[in-house]
Order: sequence, then structure tokens, then C-alpha cells
Amino acid sequence: MKTVCIDIDNTIADYTNGLRDYIRECGHGEDECPCPEPTAYDFTLAGGWPFSGDPKAFTWWHTRAVADGLYSREEPYAGAAEALDQLHDAGWNVIMATGRADDWRGESQRWLHRNGFRFDGYYNGDKTILTPDVLIDDQPATLEAMAAKGITVLHPDHAYCKTAPGRTFRRWAAVPLILGGAR
Repeated sequence: MKTVCIDIDNTIADYTNGLRDYIRECGHGEDECPCPEPTAYDFTLAGGWPFSGDPKAFTWWHTRAVADGLYSREEPYAGAAEALDQLHDAGWNVIMATGRADDWRGESQRWLHRNGFRFDGYYNGDKTILTPDVLIDDQPATLEAMAAKGITVLHPDHAYCKTAPGRTFRRWAAVPLILGGAR
């Protein structure tokens, strides 16, 4: 049985829009903070956010948003749950793998179940120590490290990971076709 590990934030769950919505709810309008799509994995390198250029400010905003339920409020990307169901049904061992060190209340697993994600295991920590057959992630450094170990890597079509190693996908419906797990 082959194993696929799938990241959560900005891979199956829309962290960027969740954080953007939170910033809007806190009173930062689009004119003041347009909060554009990030062009770097490090959001502080993107202009137009209230924490641009300031890692401490990003940590403050992220921590505040998580405390106010950001992980529970993120929207799943269209077709992600269905694509993982297809892989599961085709015999893949599906492991959700996240680096969310601040999910001490277990919101991630509840979110996965509530949004119809079927999975065989859950891992929270450094994904580069894992040895799956395939990793689906959006962090360029993780993709590079795993590809260097000979692990097949796939990533979403975000501007900040377009040049990362591995295969890019635009829609989750393509993932089972790429991995040969389509019904």
C-alpha cells in the first residue's frame, strides 16, 4: 500500500483567505490593507498586509487569529476531500501531516472530519522526517527536502511554490489522475 501525506494550510485549507477575512473583521479595510496573494511562503515578504516586513507582527496576527478560531474557519479547497476519497478508495494510505505546532485544542482534526476528509492517520510535526511515497504540500523548503530524499512531491499552483520541485496542480480533481488513483 502506498502512502500519501497531505499538508493542511494552503494545501487543502485556504489559510490565506482565512487570515485575510480575519484581518478584515478586525477593522482593516481593503484600501488600508489589500492583503494580496503572497508571492513568498513567508507572508511578511508580501506588501499590503498589516504585518508586512515584520515577523513579530505576523506572529502576533497569526496567534491572535488562531486563538479566535482561524483553523476552524478556514474553507477547504474545492474538490480536495473528493480527491482524497478517490485516493483512499484506490488503496492509498492517506495521512494528514501538518506543522501546526499551535493546535493544542485539536481543531485541525475536527475541521478535517467536519469537512468530509477521510484519512488513515494524522501527524503533527516536522514532515521532513517522514518517508511517504508522496507528499502534497505548499512549503518550498519542505518540498525541496523531500524531493532530495527521492520522495515524489506535488504542490498547489500558488505563486510562492511554482518553482519548487515536483508537479504542480491547479485543481484537486487532477491529483488522483496524477497519482493513478482516479475512479
